[in-house]
Amino acid sequence: MRNVWKVFASSLALAVLAAWPIATAHADNQKSDFALFDQEGATPDVSVQCGAAQGGHQPAPFTMYITMSNRSAIGGVSGLVHVKYHDGDLVDYAIPVDTTVQITLAGGGTPGTDDIIEVTGTGGAVLVGQVSLMTQNGVKPKVLLGGHSFCTTTPFGGTPPFPL
Repeated sequence: MRNVWKVFASSLALAVLAAWPIATAHADNQKSDFALFDQEGATPDVSVQCGAAQGGHQPAPFTMYITMSNRSAIGGVSGLVHVKYHDGDLVDYAIPVDTTVQITLAGGGTPGTDDIIEVTGTGGAVLVGQVSLMTQNGVKPKVLLGGHSFCTTTPFGGTPPFPL
C-alpha cells in the first residue's frame, strides 16, 4: 500500500510540474497599450481612443480601461465622461468635480461597431487621465488609429478617427 501512495504522490507532482509552463505561457499571450489624455491648458487634447483588429476587418476582442479625473483646479465643473463607439453610439458617465471615475469595457466583437472606442469630456468636465487596452497576441492596432498603437491621443488641432 505504501508503494501505491508513493507512485500516486510522484505522479501528482509530475502533473503539477507539467502544467506549470502552460499556466505561465497563457499570461505571456497578452499585449497591452495605453494613451494619456489631458484637457487642461491652452492646447487641450481632443480625444483619446483605443481599438484593435485581426487582419483586415475581422473582430478582435479587447478590454479597455478608462481612468479619468475631473479637477476644479484646472477649470472643471461637474460634467460627463463621453464614451463613443465606432458606429456612433455613445454613453455618457457623470463625473462630479474633483472626483475620478474608472470604467472597464469589453470591445472589438463587431467590426465597425465597437472596434474603436473614443473618450472625451463634455458638459463642463475638464479631464486628465488615461485609457489602456488589453488584448491577445496576434491582434493588430486599427489602421484608423495610425496602425502603430492600440491607443492614441488626438492632440489639440488634430482630427479624431471619426467625428465627435
